[in-house]
Amino acid sequence: MSTSRLSARNKRWHILETPPEFIAACRALPPLIAALLYQRGVRSDAAMREFFSADYRLNDPFSMRGMETAVQRIAAAIHDHELMAVYGDYDTDGVTAVTLLVQAISAMGGLILPYVPHRIREGYGLNIEAIDALAREGVRLLITVDCGISNVREAAHARAVGIDLIITDHHHPPARLPDAVAIINPRQPGCSYPFKHLVGVGIAFQLVRALARRGFRSTLQKDDLLDVVALGTVTDMGPLIGENRVLVTHGLKALNAAQRPGVRALIQAAGMTPGRVTSTDISFGLGPRLNASGRIDNARLSYELLLAEEFETAQRLAHELNLQNRQRQELSKTVHEQASAQIQALGKQNQRLIILDGTDYPAGVVGLVAARLVEEYGRPTVLIERGEQWSRGSARSVPGFSIIDALTDCADLFERFGGHTEAAGFTIATDRLPALEDRLLRYAAEHLSDDLLMPGITIDAEVPPASLSYELLGELAKLEPFGHGNPQPVLMSRRLQVTGAWPRGSEGQHLKLRLVGADGSGPFDAIAFRFGHLARYFEQPRWIDIVYTLEADEWNGSPSLQLNVKDFRSAR
Repeated sequence: MSTSRLSARNKRWHILETPPEFIAACRALPPLIAALLYQRGVRSDAAMREFFSADYRLNDPFSMRGMETAVQRIAAAIHDHELMAVYGDYDTDGVTAVTLLVQAISAMGGLILPYVPHRIREGYGLNIEAIDALAREGVRLLITVDCGISNVREAAHARAVGIDLIITDHHHPPARLPDAVAIINPRQPGCSYPFKHLVGVGIAFQLVRALARRGFRSTLQKDDLLDVVALGTVTDMGPLIGENRVLVTHGLKALNAAQRPGVRALIQAAGMTPGRVTSTDISFGLGPRLNASGRIDNARLSYELLLAEEFETAQRLAHELNLQNRQRQELSKTVHEQASAQIQALGKQNQRLIILDGTDYPAGVVGLVAARLVEEYGRPTVLIERGEQWSRGSARSVPGFSIIDALTDCADLFERFGGHTEAAGFTIATDRLPALEDRLLRYAAEHLSDDLLMPGITIDAEVPPASLSYELLGELAKLEPFGHGNPQPVLMSRRLQVTGAWPRGSEGQHLKLRLVGADGSGPFDAIAFRFGHLARYFEQPRWIDIVYTLEADEWNGSPSLQLNVKDFRSAR
């Protein structure tokens, strides 16, 4: 059911509906929980049992195409004491996958080096200079994680300099695959692996499981590795369904045990408490800190943190990540302001697809800013750091429009590109930017329908204010871990009066609200991020309908119920 009135964020609200007969059939569940399961596609008794139990049962790693060959080659390298290297991406998924393979293969007796490329100097994916440097160090087997599936030229070069290549990646495979000893990617043609949504670190974990099943044991237990699997899977927005839900559920237990000094220091630096960290905390606290090093400088810092053996060393590294995360926040804010001004100045706000380039759009934050612009304008957005010879861009999309398909349609223009339906990146010769804009706009005109361009917010359920309680919060918590594919439930309540509003944030950019229901319920505390500009609107009491997520605010160690406001409108 959609509502026609626009809201404070200029969005239409769409309330999902659940068949009454489904709710009636789920007699053992509260109606709201039954509705939320239905909307997440959990609709059979078997699916519900699997969802709530999340037993530690994973698919056979050898059902993944290329796994047997990869294990045989790594086994030979361990046996013959060949020097190996693992080459990852500079984001959290890549860094955690490098951490996992270095830790596991070293414990199995292998000789293995880490290689995490520099985002600015080297860019995404394999590069020839890095391959040459590894060859000079004596590397004879190179394993990629979270990258490599598009590196045809670089794979050929590795073979030419005497390096065998194993590619493990989860990104969309191009029509032409690289020449490698083995390619492990559940999305590649001919792969019968049943779960297609593992991220890079999840595939790396399955590779380690396969090695263990072939006799390469170590002193490591699964819980010694699942903490980084959870970090990488949640931060990379792997859908928290099926196998990912199992990995993250058990990974959170390992993460909260905080046996890894780097994890313990990271939790401390984020102001969190071991034993109480959730997937949401990873998404908004731990993950951004781990990502910050690759966005601002060198992701090697995050790798060193995760493998730090001494807590004092880990604390120092976590402090550095905190500083870089603050830099990232300030830089993102500046670039967002510049991009928003450019959109208005060029009149691009009503284009079917927004594409911008500038010399002062750093590659480290263009993806974050593009995602924010998609949220604000309801249109696929491509943001490009314009260089003298080469430019690098990041693209984000709206649901229903595959941005990787759009880029694939322009494949002949790129030096390299890759990604998923919702997010992608590329490197392109700067003199080809006009052609790229022209072709992307033509592609959007043909493939992007009007209904996908209506900014909206999807609401899971309407809840009377009188029902808001810790008991309800406890019921919702049974659906965790939350993340992409299993989002935190978005609720809507009608007719709440705002009896107080106070600016929050260093620049008053947020609002703290006090609410009471027309039914006499409350008062309720609410936080409204990025609504600070509306503070004067609430100088007198207002009746509003609100969209929010329900959470526990644990400020100063004293928990209280809090509504995290996503949108609001005047009540009728």
